[in-house]
Amino acid sequence: MRVKRFVANNIQEAMLQVKIEMGKEAVILHTRRFKEGGFLGLFAKEFVEVTAATDNEYPVHAPPPTPKEIPESKKQIVWPQVTEQKDISEISEIEEKLIENDLEINLKNGSNELQDMRMLMQEMMEQIENASLNIGLNKVGEHFYHCLIDNEVEGKLAKRLIKKSLDSVPPAKYEDMEFIRMQFLDNICRIIKKPKPIIIHKKRKQQVLALVGPTGVGKTTTIAKLAANFALNNQKSIALITSDTYRIAAVEQLKTVGDIIGIPVEVVFTPQNMKNSIINHSDKDLIFIDTAGRSHKHALQMGELKGFLDAAEPDEIFLVLSATTKYKDMLEIVVKYEKLNFNRIIFTKLDETSTYGPILNVIQKTKKYLSYVTTGQSVPDDIEIADQDKIAQLILRDGAR
Repeated sequence: MRVKRFVANNIQEAMLQVKIEMGKEAVILHTRRFKEGGFLGLFAKEFVEVTAATDNEYPVHAPPPTPKEIPESKKQIVWPQVTEQKDISEISEIEEKLIENDLEINLKNGSNELQDMRMLMQEMMEQIENASLNIGLNKVGEHFYHCLIDNEVEGKLAKRLIKKSLDSVPPAKYEDMEFIRMQFLDNICRIIKKPKPIIIHKKRKQQVLALVGPTGVGKTTTIAKLAANFALNNQKSIALITSDTYRIAAVEQLKTVGDIIGIPVEVVFTPQNMKNSIINHSDKDLIFIDTAGRSHKHALQMGELKGFLDAAEPDEIFLVLSATTKYKDMLEIVVKYEKLNFNRIIFTKLDETSTYGPILNVIQKTKKYLSYVTTGQSVPDDIEIADQDKIAQLILRDGAR
């Protein structure tokens, strides 16, 4: 193990010296501030001393990275350049904390201590990165950041929104909260994009539309709403096909809707049944396919579902997600269902949640289009084309805690 002291004007310069001399694997053992020079204790200049250690016995002598070698997202972490106009209070607080904590370690424990210090250094650099985002409009940025986080917008996405939105605010508008809010809403809408609902094509004779998703998200009720709307409000000929033979209630619900609005409902048990049923209803404008809720963790069940979809060859596949599902579970569902090549998303149960950030997270990660949202159990009323402006307002609203 090699240990060396570095003296610089500030913590950033010291860290750069450490990286050049010892490489990126070096860890900080001790930091302190001290003053030197001056006359009778006056006008002394303040310096920072950093003691670092590395497993390498020989100097790295790595040349300073050029701008091209530094990823865009890391430039501010390596050299957090700041100007007199920028508010660096948070970064200063972090630096002070490093000094005050006097990061001393017991070298007897060797590599274990070094590993702990590497983790600590990573945490400190993340703190500096986070602090550097709140430049200029610090309090304003903090206000909107908490709005996003309280609504369960993913941390990294929230930070990007903060930076992008505040960067577009001219100095004359720094005190105009409504203007700043509009920048945030605009950037959220850009992520959500304009919705892509079901479009009736005059030249296309028929469309086959399938809904997939885990158990309990409301697929059957959603299909009933869509079918009723297109039959009653758009005067389109509709057929309903369900492969959900595991739940008697699902079949009965669709049959009840079919009886009320006068559309046929067929139950299929095999992929070949699915093919035949679609052929039998070739005269219909729209065929809606309700699928059984399959556990994304069960490979065999997902394979069965794919077999039905391959037989149906739908024009559109809608993944149905409940807004009440935990975001971590949503991500797992999305990853597994991507194998089915869904190209649209429907979010249900917006009336049963108070946090809407996961909607934005999923859209950002999947790059898929949102089509519909549902807001209750009433058929056919509680469904609407996803409105990006409304969703953005929900995500950014105050008091989401």
